Amino acid sequence: MGIHFLSKENHLRLCFGRQKPVFGAILSQGAPLAIASVCLTVLMFSANRIILSSLGRTGIYAFALCMNLLLIYNLFLGGVCRTIQSLGSIQVGKGDNEAFKLVLRKSFNFITVAMVITCIFVWIWPESLVMLFGADESDMIAESCHALRIFAVCLIPFCYIYTIMVVYKLYNYHKMALFISFALSLMVIPVLWLVSKYAKDWIWYSYLIAYIIEAVAIFVLHKMTHVKFELNNK
Repeated sequence: MGIHFLSKENHLRLCFGRQKPVFGAILSQGAPLAIASVCLTVLMFSANRIILSSLGRTGIYAFALCMNLLLIYNLFLGGVCRTIQSLGSIQVGKGDNEAFKLVLRKSFNFITVAMVITCIFVWIWPESLVMLFGADESDMIAESCHALRIFAVCLIPFCYIYTIMVVYKLYNYHKMALFISFALSLMVIPVLWLVSKYAKDWIWYSYLIAYIIEAVAIFVLHKMTHVKFELNNK
């Protein structure tokens, strides 16, 4: 790969030398999703330490199940985001505002239905998920069921906010997309730490509290910056 990228005929070599604005545009397109992935990793490490120190072995087991629940949500979240980026990018390139909004409506409708079905299943049968992962102690089963029910709701605003980040990116509001990519995970860490210190019984609600705060912040910034989701305004 090194030989390929260093060759004189390689196009990326030209981007570094003669087309720096183009290379910068490429980075700005990919930065929000890349940063969001890095921040999620930081959140995972931080949350593991905070929950383990607060709730011990039972708590960290319940948290591990919640992260597996996140993988289920990611099945349709990842598909929707890829759809918006691929089909949506075509419409953005053509400047077809109505077609792009149709893609967004279909995507949000799908993700909403998928999240509601998943959430209802977890609320009615949390024990089935807990038993699937081999829990056999009563306190572990009870704590895991409690955590899963709360996380099933917490992950709904997470999916919406993540999808909205992609929408901002496609509309070329890169600063808003970057803000969301940082805040999506890093907002949770201080909230989780504070709740673990002063209201340990509410620790599973930390994610929901953080995402509500972030949703309010996004709404305020959206209004303050006069964002308009119209392709013909670009």
